[in-house]
Amino acid sequence: MNRDKNGNVSRETLHQILTKNLEKYGICVTEEMAERCFLFWDRLVFWNKTHNLTTVTDFHEAALLHFVDSFFPASEKSVFFDGAKVLDLGTGGGFPGIPLALYFPKADFKLLDKSRKKISFINLTAAELGIVNAEGINQNFFEITELYDVVVSRAVRIDDEIFEHCRKIINPNGRLVVFYSSQQEPFQNKSLEYTKSYDFEKGERIVAFYRF
Repeated sequence: MNRDKNGNVSRETLHQILTKNLEKYGICVTEEMAERCFLFWDRLVFWNKTHNLTTVTDFHEAALLHFVDSFFPASEKSVFFDGAKVLDLGTGGGFPGIPLALYFPKADFKLLDKSRKKISFINLTAAELGIVNAEGINQNFFEITELYDVVVSRAVRIDDEIFEHCRKIINPNGRLVVFYSSQQEPFQNKSLEYTKSYDFEKGERIVAFYRF
């Protein structure tokens, strides 16, 4: 992972990468946040040997595709207000839920995935790193009845069925936040409030914000 004997190089590098790509959007990741992101990545790599948590194993690629990308919605700070209940739909190895939970420690994040192995990893690692506002849940999305203020979808394709269930479990005036590539057309609905474009080293990311 390109570390020196004290393990400092990649920590510093990660903070530099995050700052370079995010600061222009008003997203200021502190050294402490970057440190905990690094420790999370370190554990992800270790668990990945047996749990198949991610296909991205290069450190620089992961810094961009997992961490920088996950932080983009943090530019819209009013969405993740203090006390907000947030559901990360299809979190995989913990993205974007873990980075966003670090950035918004006063919001409550539930990270949903169908893989028990991934959820076990997330809960153990979050406990180890003291990320007390993030909890992994292993449940069928369509069986969820708990209400949330925000649902975030980075890896799940939004279709009519998923969109309608999001509508059912999002509180009035709540948000659905969906990641798209620059080649994708956002799901069209009158609830689409606006989209925002983010440029980084891997290209362009579009994030759509729906309000219910």
